[in-house]
Amino acid sequence: MKAAFYFYANPFQSRSVEAARALAGAVEKRGGRVLAEEWLSRQGVGEACPLPEMPEGVRAIVAFGGDGTLLMAAPQAVERNIPIVGVNTGTVGFLMQGDADNPEETAEALTAPAYELAAYPLLNIRYDGESYLAMNDLALTRGEHPGVIEVIARADGEEIFRAHGDGAVVSTPVGATAYGLSAGGPIVRHDAPCLLVTPLCARELLLRPVILPLTAKITLLAHGRERRRLQLAIDGQTLLPVTHEAQVEISAAEETIRMIRLRPSRFFATLRRKQAVWNDYEIQE
Repeated sequence: MKAAFYFYANPFQSRSVEAARALAGAVEKRGGRVLAEEWLSRQGVGEACPLPEMPEGVRAIVAFGGDGTLLMAAPQAVERNIPIVGVNTGTVGFLMQGDADNPEETAEALTAPAYELAAYPLLNIRYDGESYLAMNDLALTRGEHPGVIEVIARADGEEIFRAHGDGAVVSTPVGATAYGLSAGGPIVRHDAPCLLVTPLCARELLLRPVILPLTAKITLLAHGRERRRLQLAIDGQTLLPVTHEAQVEISAAEETIRMIRLRPSRFFATLRRKQAVWNDYEIQE
């Protein structure tokens, strides 16, 4: 039986289409089967198949683009318990493992198979009677409205901090190097079993990010001005307008996301390379 892979790409990047086409050819040359979104299939990549209709037996989802593209495909990977891997055709791509310039090497690793799997925690978010999953983070913010909001963060019933500013972000270890890091949070290796809570632009100068055990039950209580909605951002992909007062419950989810490692993990070396891109300077090896 042919090993099947599902290709998911950023439609706004021509390079992602080129990389998907090249890797599809390399996979098919090795006897693999490639399924893809209908628009991508029309570009000469694999067989057309909408992502929600992905059949059983797919070995992995392969996302082409940047971290945002991988995050968009992640819910289907979690729901079906299928590993996911990213091929970087964007700028930073911290979560991406595949090299768009070496399709043969990536195809060999995927079809052999010759890779490792790493399982990472997800956030389970509960708001207004609904539940959501996040791979990176949840941000509860003032949204598009000016003015300060108050966010009270609690862990297991105990108050952590009371911040007046733009809001707060709760991150997984994988998401620690995303929004949380930009907000002054710590660098956390992806395999560390913890959750992070970081205030955003708080006027209380002595407030610091907090690292909690993975078992912590976190509550964010937000208060803003009346008639001005706040915003709940999940992985930067799902935006939910909320009332000027909100209570959000966050904990580690029962589900995990399985990510393919095509090479041994070198977290800090990767971080230095990505920071060089962020800061627009050349790094000395």
